[in-house]
Order: sequence, then structure tokens, then C-alpha cells
Amino acid sequence: MIIYNKTWLNNLDLQNQLKRAHRLGDITAEELKHLEEKYPVGFYSPNIFMRVGLFILTYIITGFAGGLLSLMLSDINDLITSPGYWLFLGIISYIMLELIVKRNHHFRSGVDDALMWTAGGLILAAYIGYLSLIGRHNLSDSFESQVCPFTFILAGYFALRFADMLMAVISFLSLILFLFFSAQSYGPYATAFLPFLIILVSAGVYFLCVYLKKYKNYENCLIAVQVFSLLVGYAAGNYFVVREMGSMISQPLKSDEGIPLGWFFWAWTIALPFVYIASGLKRKDVILLRSGLILVAAAAFTFRNYYHLMPIEGALSLVGAGLLALSYGVIRYLKTPKKGFTYEELDDDQLLDKIKVESLIVGETFSGPAAAPETPRMGGGNFGGGGSSADF
Repeated sequence: MIIYNKTWLNNLDLQNQLKRAHRLGDITAEELKHLEEKYPVGFYSPNIFMRVGLFILTYIITGFAGGLLSLMLSDINDLITSPGYWLFLGIISYIMLELIVKRNHHFRSGVDDALMWTAGGLILAAYIGYLSLIGRHNLSDSFESQVCPFTFILAGYFALRFADMLMAVISFLSLILFLFFSAQSYGPYATAFLPFLIILVSAGVYFLCVYLKKYKNYENCLIAVQVFSLLVGYAAGNYFVVREMGSMISQPLKSDEGIPLGWFFWAWTIALPFVYIASGLKRKDVILLRSGLILVAAAAFTFRNYYHLMPIEGALSLVGAGLLALSYGVIRYLKTPKKGFTYEELDDDQLLDKIKVESLIVGETFSGPAAAPETPRMGGGNFGGGGSSADF
């Protein structure tokens, strides 16, 4: 499914690990150069500044090309405003994207990024224009519930085809929005089941990403979706979000009016960030750990929004000071590694990857030239003098 050369992708991952090993002093510059030549990567991947420049330049070129073509065809009635014309431009952009990746081997160069977003935007605009053309241009629920599934499929395809992290996130968020807009048709009943539905879907997506982590080519996509699934899962049960969502779907609530199962959503709001932190420490998962630390501030903001014990600045300052104190204590505690945890920065991502690299380095270091083929030996003498009685 992925368009990029898988051998080059594996070699690129290997080269990144070798460069980390070189920075740590495990291999010399000569060994690094030799291994990079043995495991080449043929992608065109410029630095970040060139990537941004090529992204902007490609957008300018495609914009001028599309504008010139539209100007040439402007005499044809309603052509350039028709969804078919936008779809045509989107297909042309996608064909150019396929060609530049396959023939010129662009890999996150800025050119392929710009063409991918151009093609996706034009195809989505064509679909929205088609819905408007058939009379569904109002802001009814059916309109959003039809746009979101198409966006989910389109962004999911680009994520699978080009391993794009943002497209993977957009695909996941489109799924969540589809659930939200579809549930609005149930009216007040939606507020009863929608939070739990989004929590279950977010949890399912998270564990699916954990299971799929073995597919290294999509590692960045899976990590991004994991982060957003954790955040969306928390937001779906956050008291403030649930209350506002209920007001949006059914009718606004009074300031002193609670929501059904309020105790559950308050427990979810306060406890879940600490569950994330505890799970991250237990499983040595930095994604869970950092997500939990971020959501502690969200829990403090939610609590302060309904219980005015002190000004919001003071509450956030107090929470921040508590987190700093906790971090400082953990840093002091982990100066000496304990049970797999350490404060020291580790440059390797996974132990298995390090083992693979070390095995490769050892193999390359101790591998010598091939043994010379065995040639006929000189004949042994049977002369009894001079001690020469065996094969020479």
C-alpha cells in the first residue's frame, strides 16, 4: 500500500540508528560511512528549511497553473465552478504526486507534501460541491454526517499511501466528528450515550495503534493517533466538555444545574490524568506519561471553572508549582537508575533496535576478506635427513 521503497525505508531507519550510535561514540566516522554506503537510501529528503521553501514554492506553482487553466476555460459557462472541474484538478494534482514520488523519489521533501494537500483539498471541495449541487447545502446534520465519512476515507488513504502523520490525525478526528454529528439526530438521548461511545472508540483506536506498532513504516502516524486518541478519550468524559456538549445538542443548562452521572464525569476528569501517569510509569510509555502530565492542567482548569476557590491564575500557578516539585523529586530519585527508569537521556529508541545495530556493527567490524581458494600443496618429501618426513 505504501508508495515508498520499503528497502530504502528500512535502510533510512537503520542509518538513523547508526548516526545515534556514532554520536554516542560506539562507532567511528569511517565505520558509519562504510555502513551508509552498504545500506544506501535513494530518497530526496532536504533539510527542514528547504522542505518549507519547496512546500511554499510548489503551492505557488500549482496555484498559478490552476489559475491560468481556469482563466483559459472561463468562457465556458459554469465550468470552473462545477465540482467536476475541482475533481479534475484534484486528480491531476494526485497524478503529479504519484509521479514525483515514484520517478524522482521525493520523500517528505515539501513538494510531495504540497501536492498531497492540494489533491486532498480539491477532491474534498469537489465532494462538498457535489452535496451542495444536489440540494444539501444547508447546515443540517445530514450534511456534516456525509462530509466526515468521506474525509475519514480520503485522509486515511493518504495516511496509508504516504505515511503522513497529519493525514492520520485528520482521519481519526473525522471519525470522532462523524459520531458526534450523527448522534445529534437522537436529540436529548445523544447526551446519554455519546460520551461513552467516543470513549470506547478512542480506547479501541489507541489499543489498535499499540498492536500495529510492529509496522515500523507507519510508526509516526501511529504515535500521533495514539496521542490524539488519549486526549479525545479524556475530553469525551471531561465534565466541562460533557456539560457543554449536552447544552449544544439538547438545550442550554442553567449555571447551577448538573448533568446525569455527574459524579462519574468528575471522577473521570480528576482521576484519568493520574491513571495515564501511573500507566506510563508502569509500562515505561512516554506517550501515556506526557499525556497525563498535560491533562493535569486541564483537570485543574475544569475544577476551577465550577469551584472558585481562588483565581484561575493562582490555581494554575499552584498546579504548575506542584508539578515542578514532583518533577524535581522524580529527577533526584532517578539520578541512580531504578527498576528500568533513569533521568539520563537515552539516545536509542528501543533495546531491540540497539541490539540490531550492535550486531550489524560487530558483523561488519569482524568480517574480513574471503578466504583464498585452496591450491595444490607442495609434495612432501620422504627424505630421511634434515627432519623432513611430513607434508611441507
